[in-house]
Amino acid sequence: MNKLLKANFSRLKREWSLWIVAGVTLAVAIAKIFDSYGYLENIVLDDLIFEMIPFIGIMYSLFIALYLGKEYGDKTMRNKLIVGHKRENIYLSNYIVCLVGALFVYSMTFLGSFCVGVPLVGGWQGEISTLITYILMGVFFTASLASILTMLCMLCSKHALSAVLAIVLTFLLMLIASIIYNALGEPEMTSEMHMTLNGIEIGDPVPNPVYVSGGQRTVYEFLMQFLPTGQGILMANDEVTNPVLNIIYSIITTVMVNLCGIIAFKKKDLK
Repeated sequence: MNKLLKANFSRLKREWSLWIVAGVTLAVAIAKIFDSYGYLENIVLDDLIFEMIPFIGIMYSLFIALYLGKEYGDKTMRNKLIVGHKRENIYLSNYIVCLVGALFVYSMTFLGSFCVGVPLVGGWQGEISTLITYILMGVFFTASLASILTMLCMLCSKHALSAVLAIVLTFLLMLIASIIYNALGEPEMTSEMHMTLNGIEIGDPVPNPVYVSGGQRTVYEFLMQFLPTGQGILMANDEVTNPVLNIIYSIITTVMVNLCGIIAFKKKDLK
């Protein structure tokens, strides 16, 4: 295991996909600060620093797919098995390195936000404990999403296909979380507006037909808290209500996905 980690980290430092993805993330974070500063009044760093979280999942998928794709494309995976490394060790070492690389990409959002945001809009205005909590949530969000992407790419031996599937899966998870978030945001009561001779008049409140209630709302709220992309949207909109529960869900996802991935990888026919 130690030899695998040493070799993987040595390769990671020279991995062009990591540096490109990290550079793009840094550039987007800086551009977002300038863009928000240009048209929003009374903007503070608290409103900007975590807005990148939903987007960063796409960056993770690009890096992990490109990095692990080379394991099959360059016959590295076969060579590791030939010299006697256990499949579970190969899987875990790859996950650890992918997680470290993803966390490096994650850190680029803070580098861009603090280096550019602080001079423009000032420092963090809220409680330091809130900042630390959100950063930790981002770390565990990264761990859970990286476990999902690692499993996908480790079980798909075709380089190009794994890259496409990783990006599509991330977009799909983001779409599901967005649909759930929008559904939960629907008000229970709504009022119709009518044009009259006196101008616009607002009618009496009536039940909203698309309001999610009962057991369906409970399921939606659970999925929003459980899905890593759901957590990302809540962080971006500063709507996290139970960070400890979110972190626990991320840990559960990480452990369960990695266990399933190891079991499936041990049974995979590697040609």
